[in-house]
Amino acid sequence: MHGFNSLSDGGHNTGLKYETTPGLQVLRGGMTGLFQTSSFTALLKETTGVNTNPDSHQNVDLENPEIFNYPFLYFSEPGFMKLSDNEVKNLGEYIRRGGFIMADDFRQPGMLLGDPDELEILRYYLARAVPEYKLVRLDLHHPIFHQFFDIDTLDMDPPYDVGGRPQFWGMEDEHGRLFLIANYNNDLGDYWEDLDKGEAPLKPAVWATQLGVNYVIYAMSH
Repeated sequence: MHGFNSLSDGGHNTGLKYETTPGLQVLRGGMTGLFQTSSFTALLKETTGVNTNPDSHQNVDLENPEIFNYPFLYFSEPGFMKLSDNEVKNLGEYIRRGGFIMADDFRQPGMLLGDPDELEILRYYLARAVPEYKLVRLDLHHPIFHQFFDIDTLDMDPPYDVGGRPQFWGMEDEHGRLFLIANYNNDLGDYWEDLDKGEAPLKPAVWATQLGVNYVIYAMSH
């Protein structure tokens, strides 16, 4: 992990591509919302003073060793992913090297006919990749929610009906450093994308963007 200086020097975050359940129309782990445009990086620069550039994101296959060049990974729809043994191995090594992961856009059963609990799919692959760590529910007291913007509540409405209320889950290492945050029953990227298009309700979109800024600043400074 290159740490905070990697971003201030124009470094990169990346979205992941991985195999998904056949027949499902999903993004395949690519970057969504403001991470896919210059809008988020411009907002990050304007609000925090961190020097960014419009090209500070890439789509990379999880099995590609290139992921180790990026301090921040974004998982879109991890509830549909099907990882190979090599992808699981790379995921574990990435975490142990100090990388940070944001998992977004996944939900509890009920939105689709016969769909599984997508949190359990994420938990399954994490348990294979880093069995020494556990996925736990996060509350408002965690420092990531106060890293730059002081978030005063985690009770928000998701951008569409997901069948449940948003929850925040995470994984910490033995030193208490959070290396993964999961936006369960939520889709922050959808808010970011709609905000970029001028289509999102302002209050929840701003709240979702503030969370994204906090995530990046926490990842780059821990």
